[in-house]
Amino acid sequence: MQKSLPAPFPRGMNVSRDSNPAIRLFGKRFIVDQTVPEFLVEFLLVVQSEKRIGDMYKRIVSPLPSFEQIRNWPDSARLVYRPEVKLNLKLFSFLSSSRIDSRHEIHREQYEWIWRELKSRTHTTRDDTEDVVEWLEELLRAFRGAGFNRTWCAQSFFPVASSLLSPEVMWNETVVKRKPVHTWRDSLEGFSTYYSLFRYNFLARGGEVLYLQLCNVFTQEQNEVYEFARHFRMSEDEKNLEMLHSDLQVGLSSLYGQQDEVLNKLVDFIESIDPDTVESISNRSLEFACEWCPADSWKEGYLFAVELKRLTLTALDPVEKLELLTTGCALQVLRSLCAQSVRNTRIHVGAGLGYSWIFTPTSNASRHLQLTSQRNLQAVLGLIQQALRTGGLVDGENQEEHDKILKAADDKYGYKLFRALGKKLGIIVPYQGPGARFVMTDGLLRYFILTLLEPGHSCSYEDFLDRLYDNYGIAIEGEHLRDGMKWTNLPPNLSTEYDDSSWLREMLRAGGFLTELSDGYSIVTNTFEMVQTRGSIGQ
Repeated sequence: MQKSLPAPFPRGMNVSRDSNPAIRLFGKRFIVDQTVPEFLVEFLLVVQSEKRIGDMYKRIVSPLPSFEQIRNWPDSARLVYRPEVKLNLKLFSFLSSSRIDSRHEIHREQYEWIWRELKSRTHTTRDDTEDVVEWLEELLRAFRGAGFNRTWCAQSFFPVASSLLSPEVMWNETVVKRKPVHTWRDSLEGFSTYYSLFRYNFLARGGEVLYLQLCNVFTQEQNEVYEFARHFRMSEDEKNLEMLHSDLQVGLSSLYGQQDEVLNKLVDFIESIDPDTVESISNRSLEFACEWCPADSWKEGYLFAVELKRLTLTALDPVEKLELLTTGCALQVLRSLCAQSVRNTRIHVGAGLGYSWIFTPTSNASRHLQLTSQRNLQAVLGLIQQALRTGGLVDGENQEEHDKILKAADDKYGYKLFRALGKKLGIIVPYQGPGARFVMTDGLLRYFILTLLEPGHSCSYEDFLDRLYDNYGIAIEGEHLRDGMKWTNLPPNLSTEYDDSSWLREMLRAGGFLTELSDGYSIVTNTFEMVQTRGSIGQ
């Protein structure tokens, strides 16, 4: 059978090198082991780190490469970035709350040494230096984002400050058993033996794929983007690739600033206590190379770019903005799985990207609507499962090997990833047990308000429903619900269509986003203001 594997971005990358059909289809890689916060952490690691494209000498310190660099991206050139590995920070913050059996003796000794040094360098008006160090440890531990049950160095911070961004580090326990190490300095001299930075167990490249999708957008021809964007509600600046790139640079640059300055100074102080560790790690030129994403994913990447631009340029509390970005990254993974599955199966019906998600309220949904959403979720999972079995994605000399490869793809990279990530995000309930369906949460609706409408802008309620359906395939009521039922292969059902037709209005009204001008006309408003932008924003 003639294989026709998806074209990659960057061009020229060898997609067939990975035998897993899900990696071949969706890019390298989305995996079930990556938690919701860690998609954002890894994405921001690339954004905030120094970068280069392939062997190009010029360093990239901006969030994205320049527009010209992206347009002239060489074939087969990987994006390489160099994040800071903050081992002492993680040790001080997480060791005392990590699993006892994961605390090696040399780590306990180094932790105690850092503690003593911090205490000796702390000066207070009262004799409470030990309390101050404890408070510092508790403060930093409070920012833990994921990995409560992992070894201390594999845990990650929620990135409330740029200084808290650090890659996953794995302690090689099995190696230590065979080749014991007796001091912290010895472990640093044999860093590549005792620690692993490139296993991608938890920061598993999902954030890198999202970043590559953004870059991929700006390699497209402007006319093609205009043609795609005319089906969506975008401003003229958002349709213009160069202007969108400029605004996105500004928005991503503004994520951190004066609000995290104090925390950054604290982190720098803790790291500076042991400069030998910092120097030993930095001298190793530890660089991370991104792999690839599907070239066709530029369409959902374009929607993601516009949504990120709107969110990052909105005047919001910095922590709330990061929490909303966490939602956005996870939603982009779910959207990418569905959009790429539609392309591979060539089943394109309904919404802008060709699939439908039928959403329900979190409570008091009618039995008819719940059952419809359950059937729809099964259809979505079936779409992803079918996509991995289409187009010659699977290698295998016999049926047994073929089935084994597909099972691995389903379990970690395919439909089970979609279901697990949707549950972690809270848009698929219940978390356990039968009857799983899509639900709209308050946090999710807030994200849609801020990203489907530009800051300070309004649209009719019907237009807002159109935006939800076009950008995400989310069907709520009326024509969209009928279209979603058709996509799910369900017959029309008046009870489903009309029993719960007002539930989203109630959520919007409760959030202060809905204004009813008359019995038949309501408007939805993004009530937040824009902080700054390079160009004008118009409808």
